[in-house]
Amino acid sequence: MASEKVADEVEVEEILTTRIPTSKPVSARKLAVGGSARVLHLALLTVIGFVISPYMIHKLGAEQYGLWALANAFVGYYSLLDLGLSGAVFTHMSHALGAGDNEEGSRIYSTGLSAFSALGAILVVVTLVICAGILLFHPAHATVLAIVVLVVGIQTAIAFPMRAPFGVLNAGGHFEMTSFVLILSAVLRATGTVLVLRAGQGVVALAIVNMLSWIPGYLWVCFAVHWQYKFIVPRSLFHWHKPTANKLIRFGVPVLVGQIADRIRLQSDAIVVSFFYGLRYVTHYNIATTLVMYYMDGITAIIGVLTPVLSMQMGSRDVEGMKRSLMMGTRIAICGGGFVAFGLICWGRAFILRWVGAEYGDAYLILVVLAVAMSFDIWQYTAVNALYASMHQKTYARINISEAAANLVISLALAKPYGMLGVALGTLIPSIVIRGMIQPWIIQKKLDISAVKFYAVSLRSLGVTAVCLVVPFFISRYTLRPDYPALFLTGGLSLLAFIFPVWKFEFNLAGAERLKKLIAR
Repeated sequence: MASEKVADEVEVEEILTTRIPTSKPVSARKLAVGGSARVLHLALLTVIGFVISPYMIHKLGAEQYGLWALANAFVGYYSLLDLGLSGAVFTHMSHALGAGDNEEGSRIYSTGLSAFSALGAILVVVTLVICAGILLFHPAHATVLAIVVLVVGIQTAIAFPMRAPFGVLNAGGHFEMTSFVLILSAVLRATGTVLVLRAGQGVVALAIVNMLSWIPGYLWVCFAVHWQYKFIVPRSLFHWHKPTANKLIRFGVPVLVGQIADRIRLQSDAIVVSFFYGLRYVTHYNIATTLVMYYMDGITAIIGVLTPVLSMQMGSRDVEGMKRSLMMGTRIAICGGGFVAFGLICWGRAFILRWVGAEYGDAYLILVVLAVAMSFDIWQYTAVNALYASMHQKTYARINISEAAANLVISLALAKPYGMLGVALGTLIPSIVIRGMIQPWIIQKKLDISAVKFYAVSLRSLGVTAVCLVVPFFISRYTLRPDYPALFLTGGLSLLAFIFPVWKFEFNLAGAERLKKLIAR
């Protein structure tokens, strides 16, 4: 078994130098630049979030901030009108680029743009209906909540046609371009938020700022698509190709089902908490979910650059290359995700006390439970993307439905006797059973990868990660205090104490040297 495991292990240099047989291969440099841009965007969002969130909470108050979080939870469900077409456009465009089929790529883009534009128009109508429902059935904060939902809903409707150019750029691995748009919008949004709050404005002004901050970026991404892909010409825009549309819809429907289940898993908690305990406790719960979402976004930003690689490899029939990419992404996710989860659990209480104050200290236990639950998602992120790349999206939809149903039922059952902790446990318990025990076997069967080998590699990475966290644990015991200098010192020393042994024992120094040469070149 040991010899089989060694045969499955892949060095960092091997995956980063994977080349796709097209005119524009996904090279090490492209992956490195794209990954760096995504990490930069996430780091900026993290800094902005950590600075702005407590400022917003104290300026708006717990009730108004809870209203803001609830409005965004409502609007979060709007993405379901996507019908799974974003994933369909991304995957099929990656396949077309991998096969070098420019004509098919042009058809996918124009058909996707037409579909998203129509869906955006429908979303405006849906938004008006929801606002009317809020005015009728949520009298306590009806007017303000309805206006916020209206503004954010219109912004989302405008964003729908932009899913096509964003999807095409990401499908080609141009994460540096899409990340630039996201960074620009984040800076504009943060600046506007501070200005309107200093002027004494409320959540309505925040919603307007959020909408306006995206406009410059949208203009840029449209230009970038036509600059990068010359085969997409203006005369082909909004051209509807029925066979392509049918192909996208067949792919998209199972994706939509999976997205609905994801929304129930990840975004229903705030609604359950507000139903049982009111808006004030939504703010407490939202502190924990915000930190956990940063955790998920951070790791997926790093390993997400492999997503178009997986689809391009399938498009070029490089099945073995796809399997190697899957294994590498899994190992990186386990090591990186393990360190961040350790940080949330070990440093989370001190950070919350310093960040938003002792009155929100009850969010720490929720943070621990959710961090453990989401770790199972992160460790298998690359494997799930491999399912999409190999057209097994129906399989993942079934997995998601099962977990979402269990999540909602357990959360509702435990919310009354155990409070917010019961809602969080409703997320953790199904995650352990389905993500940790059932999903790996299903995925490996569908992708024709030995589950024994997959578990052997994964467990080795988990073991190495656990051993390498021993020194950071002792560092934290002696340096951690609830103030920013101590938190940054603890985090920095822990990262240094973790990353070098992980690099040596998990990815080996020989691979590290070759990777350094590739990046330098």
